Amino acid sequence: MTRAPEIPEESLSFRIAVLVALMTSGCAALQQGVGSPIVWAVVLIGYPLAFFVAYATRHRRPPLLRFIVTAGAVLVLMMFTASISGQALSGFASLQVPLAEVFLWLLLLHGIDSPSRRGLLIALLSSVVLIAVAGVLSLTMAIVPYLVVWAIAAVAALVLAQRSALALLPDLAARTPRARQRAAAGSLTAVLAIVLVMAVVGAALFMFAPVAGTDRALTFPAELPQAESVPVLGGLANPSLGSSDPTLPAQPGQRKSRASFGYFGFSNQLDTATRGRPDNTLVMRVRASAPDYWRAQSFDRWDGRVWTASRTRPTVIRGSQPIPIPPAPDDGPPFGSVGTDQLVQTYYVERTGPNAIFAAATPAKLFFSDRIVFQMPDGSLRAGVQLDAGSVYTVVSQRRLVTVDALRASDPVHAPDQIQRLYASPPVTTARVRDLATAITAGASTNYDKIVALENWMGAHTKYTLNIPPLPPGKDAVDQFLFVDHRGFCEQIGTSLVVMLRALGIPARLTVGYATGERNPFTGLYEVRAKDAHAWAEVYFPGVGWQGFDPTAHVPLAGDSSIDAAGTGALAYLSARISIPPWAPIVVAVLALAIAMAVLGRFVIRRRSRRRDRVEPSWAATRLARLEALGAHRGRARSPGETTPEYAQALARLDPLAQSHLLDIARILDAVMFSPVPERAEDRAVVDEALDDLAERWRGVRDAPERVLVGS
Repeated sequence: MTRAPEIPEESLSFRIAVLVALMTSGCAALQQGVGSPIVWAVVLIGYPLAFFVAYATRHRRPPLLRFIVTAGAVLVLMMFTASISGQALSGFASLQVPLAEVFLWLLLLHGIDSPSRRGLLIALLSSVVLIAVAGVLSLTMAIVPYLVVWAIAAVAALVLAQRSALALLPDLAARTPRARQRAAAGSLTAVLAIVLVMAVVGAALFMFAPVAGTDRALTFPAELPQAESVPVLGGLANPSLGSSDPTLPAQPGQRKSRASFGYFGFSNQLDTATRGRPDNTLVMRVRASAPDYWRAQSFDRWDGRVWTASRTRPTVIRGSQPIPIPPAPDDGPPFGSVGTDQLVQTYYVERTGPNAIFAAATPAKLFFSDRIVFQMPDGSLRAGVQLDAGSVYTVVSQRRLVTVDALRASDPVHAPDQIQRLYASPPVTTARVRDLATAITAGASTNYDKIVALENWMGAHTKYTLNIPPLPPGKDAVDQFLFVDHRGFCEQIGTSLVVMLRALGIPARLTVGYATGERNPFTGLYEVRAKDAHAWAEVYFPGVGWQGFDPTAHVPLAGDSSIDAAGTGALAYLSARISIPPWAPIVVAVLALAIAMAVLGRFVIRRRSRRRDRVEPSWAATRLARLEALGAHRGRARSPGETTPEYAQALARLDPLAQSHLLDIARILDAVMFSPVPERAEDRAVVDEALDDLAERWRGVRDAPERVLVGS
């Protein structure tokens, strides 16, 4: 069965609108790193040329053109096969960028072969796919201008497509100008209704659909804009600290100030007497499917004021993509009392900072452009190169699905001797700090309940603030915080929790990194700022491993953490960035009420107009209709060209005894219908009485036209 030939699309404006939508979506995808520079030329130059060729040859398609399109498609597929043949693929995610690039090439060929409306609508649908790909890969809100231009072009294309389709209807041309205007308005209303429904459905899906996994990203990205080695391989370097960079030799008289976004905890030591916090600078973005702490390192030695990472000899790890990360010495025996899952995190560095490789606990694989990394005894990772702005790496963490019940069930007696010796030895502190820890936890039966009791007491008796007094010389920082100042930020609070836990014989350490940050629901990335630099306590649970606790910031346990939907937090995110004046809700409510009243008023007016325009049947018309119904029941329907007297004579031949009634009805109705004078009351009475008599005579009678009724 041969398919009917397609009708060439004559609307040039419709074709241009589709082209704009397609080019905008293509540029949006290219802006996210899809395709080489030549593909930019394909989108910006090739697409307009392809659409011009399709329009110029819409009435006559040369066979050579179809051959070129077919050969081009084969060539593109060969290019795609060659591009992925030398790559190490890790699932479908690693094919996303090559597939998107192939799709852009194939759309060039499709543009050449789109003379009809169907082909143009397919191109418009393809632009939807491209803009969705760009949205998935987007890391910032820079895609918004592309999205706005694409939406305008797509809506315009839908409207113009509808108008083009209506122009082909033959009866539309014969209508009055007012009818054509109504038809055009109706088509526009239909398109706008579709767009509105799509917007509402899209918003609903965005707000309530489950969040997509991290495999929607480019693959597992890794990129280093420049691989400048750090001064000491395996050492911690942090240029944002200025002269306090731990890898810089002391230079008397030359002091470089710490950057506003530099965090003093990303060093070999953390001095709790240091005051001043980092600012609001965006330091990195993190793509992950669940919230967590982004860990940098931990400290094990405490002297009453300063934390130190006492073991600085790293383990060198070499490997190709991905680099396998072995268990760290401080991880203890393999944990088996809780389940695990994989949490994939991709870190996009925005500011040059420490060479620490941030990761949620516990890293198992690392996608990193350099083939050598360094693992510290506590499991933290460091790069051998500086992580400058633009660096990208991906960590796959084996995350323990910890719950409260699992932590309560952990047996504290079976902690390994090494961990107990390093992290649970009596700390340097005052006697009243030890006594306070014992008193607070007196009624707690498990280590977990002791931790919660300490957190609750600190929440009730201390205050988190960035405005704290200086630490007096020679004073114990924890004693000063708990009994004198009662004010501090995360370093004082986290340190106090760790010290009190160690005083109870519970293995604990101070860990630094970044809190989760704010999730941007429109990009799906956590935006981590310098002020999110954080210190918290980590506690060891036999059979479970290390678990973070923090009285100042809530990050749910891994077994209980999730993001409800892709749009989770969208309203809060927008409200924090859009200043809404107090009068705005009132104005919006008034406008909504005015629009509703206008719509209701128009509805009432149109309904009344329709009632006025409706022609009520006259008395003569209703009686004639009744006569016709009786005649049809009798077996003689009225012919199309038959006058009322002629029809009455025909019925009289069927029933001669009813002839007088029929002739009276025909005479009066014919006179009334063709006379400007209204019917008289006596004429109404004669016709109604005659019709009633006919209905009584012919009740139940259905004779053929040739039979004649001779009696009453």
